[in-house]
Amino acid sequence: MNTIQVIEYVAYMYLRSMSFNQVNAILRAFYQRDVFTKAQLMEHLEQLADRIPDHQSISRWLKPKRSGYYAMDGTWLKYCGENIVLLILFDVKTLDTVAYHVADDETEEAYNALIKIAWPEISVGIKGLYGDGDTGLMAMIEKTFPNVPFQLCVFHKYARVGQLIPFKYTKSALDLEIKERVEKVLFAESKNEATIALHDLELFAKENKGYGKLNKAIEVLHHNFELLLTHFEHPEMSPYNNVLEGYNSVLQRRIWLMKGFKKDINIDRWLKFLILDWRFHVLKESAFENRKGKMPLELAGVKLPEIYNWLTFVRKNYKKST
Repeated sequence: MNTIQVIEYVAYMYLRSMSFNQVNAILRAFYQRDVFTKAQLMEHLEQLADRIPDHQSISRWLKPKRSGYYAMDGTWLKYCGENIVLLILFDVKTLDTVAYHVADDETEEAYNALIKIAWPEISVGIKGLYGDGDTGLMAMIEKTFPNVPFQLCVFHKYARVGQLIPFKYTKSALDLEIKERVEKVLFAESKNEATIALHDLELFAKENKGYGKLNKAIEVLHHNFELLLTHFEHPEMSPYNNVLEGYNSVLQRRIWLMKGFKKDINIDRWLKFLILDWRFHVLKESAFENRKGKMPLELAGVKLPEIYNWLTFVRKNYKKST
């Protein structure tokens, strides 16, 4: 019964439910008996993960087209009691993951390692980059891509100011006025309007000298302020990095369910599973009509047949490319 087809079926169910108990319950209902212990199931899934081509091998095989617009970000995870960061380079137009790299911290060296992995696919035609302004990321960008337009995520900046002044929960008239003024800066309709709104906020701060949080909020807005305005000069670029943020939140929730895994090597196996599963999953609830019913790989120009289980599809069709 432990055929490769059954293991692929089990793996697919697990990737959709992220629960060994649910998978075992479904198998028991179908076969009317116990099929796997948790240890046996994990062993089969680990062996399957080792057989699957890695992320870059899949790209060399299917040759997804790159838009030239990329977001980079790090999402922090706790694994085996230690904090690690998953760095991702994401195509913001196709929603396909170009490359990823696991590191101990968001350093310039770690982002350089990410770029090295992605370089064969992105070296030609880089049109724009997105990020949250992390120090390590910015150091790498300044040295490696000094002439590429870079958009600092406006939502990240807004959230950072919101950590200083609790916009979401406050009933203070002063806080609500600051919220309105900050929004005029960040969500302005032109570069000039944003600059004037920031100047007005500074004048407002002088009138409220006793409110220290306001000055700290202005410092946050001033830091890399010009990078918040890139989209005005490059209207093809969005001021937000929401697509990668949404993707990261999905990964964080699913990786959190792996908290019981003990072997360090499993993080590489399961990240391979989860990230490839994203590339082959169908976008059914997208707000954009052109994305509905398509996989990220299809949005990247890959012609794919009807796929019921991507694990089986890869096993039967993968052709190694050098």
